Amino acid sequence: MRTGQNIYKRRDGRWEARVFLGKKANGRPNFKYLYASTYREVLFQKNNYEKTISLKSTQILSTALFPDAAYSWLLNSARRWKPATYMKYKNCLDKYILPQWKKLYVHEIQQGTYDRLMEVLLQQLSGSSIQTINTVISGILKYTLNYLPIKCTGKLSEHAKCPLDILSDNESCKLLTYLDSRNDLISIGIRLALFSGIRLGELCALTWVDVDLDEQVLHIRHTLQRIQNRNRLPEDPKTVLYIGSPKNKRERSIPLHPQMIPILTKYKSRYQTSYYLLSGTLSPVEPRKMTRHFKKIIKSCCIRDLHFHTLRHTFATRCVESGMQIKALSEMLGHSTVKITMDRYVHLSMSFKQSQITILQFPDSESKTRQNFSQTERKVPENREDIEGLS
Repeated sequence: MRTGQNIYKRRDGRWEARVFLGKKANGRPNFKYLYASTYREVLFQKNNYEKTISLKSTQILSTALFPDAAYSWLLNSARRWKPATYMKYKNCLDKYILPQWKKLYVHEIQQGTYDRLMEVLLQQLSGSSIQTINTVISGILKYTLNYLPIKCTGKLSEHAKCPLDILSDNESCKLLTYLDSRNDLISIGIRLALFSGIRLGELCALTWVDVDLDEQVLHIRHTLQRIQNRNRLPEDPKTVLYIGSPKNKRERSIPLHPQMIPILTKYKSRYQTSYYLLSGTLSPVEPRKMTRHFKKIIKSCCIRDLHFHTLRHTFATRCVESGMQIKALSEMLGHSTVKITMDRYVHLSMSFKQSQITILQFPDSESKTRQNFSQTERKVPENREDIEGLS
């Protein structure tokens, strides 16, 4: 097989090419098969066929209703996404875009159409939700028209970003004091999230084999999410647990904080390596259950209501305030670029900014002025003869 081309040499000597046409009603892939006596011939046939169906689909979809084009894009793009990404895009489409554009044709989507949608949604949603909507709209239009007729980021900068919460020093002390008084795996997980910045799904997917005490690192290999069951039968559950690769499909290793090593050493010997860290069994603790535990704990600590993700924000902010290099922090957080680390997750406190302003050094302006004046001072003429002499 030629890599990435879906071309094979058959046992009878002929060459076979497969062209993906989407998915059947049962969810299985639908292929068009082409045959030729040589690799070059079948590649030529494959390229021509793909151009033909691309042109036909563009001509058909460009005159279709927007919802029909949207679901066609969703179905044909699903194979490239993680299940959680598919459900995020589908929910965004169903909840925010289609209610406004369900009667529009694709060719009717103009800049003014998009701007009016944004006027409504910018009052309701966060910046990340707006970004997802822009991704969905641009994806549908590019898939349908082979170009993007509108700018999908024009008003994003006008959206006021809500400041993200972090734990104050007092709140951090309260939480850690409470966790010190408990001897359970859930408390260890919360402390680990605060000291490593891992995401909730990544924490829930950790097993004891991911805790490498010899190298003193934590391996992030999976994430755990509960998502909607796309192809369920009437008797099947509406949602299923999904364990997949971490966000951005990047496995990474995070150095363990010195305070975590004796705690993890104490507990690791009690459990088999295949057991999940949060449960100590072969069954994981779900993210929503972990969230409920976290809410109860912060309530017991008399801490304001916060999201579990606040632990991640707190970790990132404290790392920057402690002088950690942003590149190192970005890799530990699993971000694709350093810019994401700075723009999204690092929120410097005013007290830290005030401490940093003292680093800036200027010469003493008053003494410098006196010194310069004394060096350049000239005797003031006392009479007319002196003035004429100077001239």
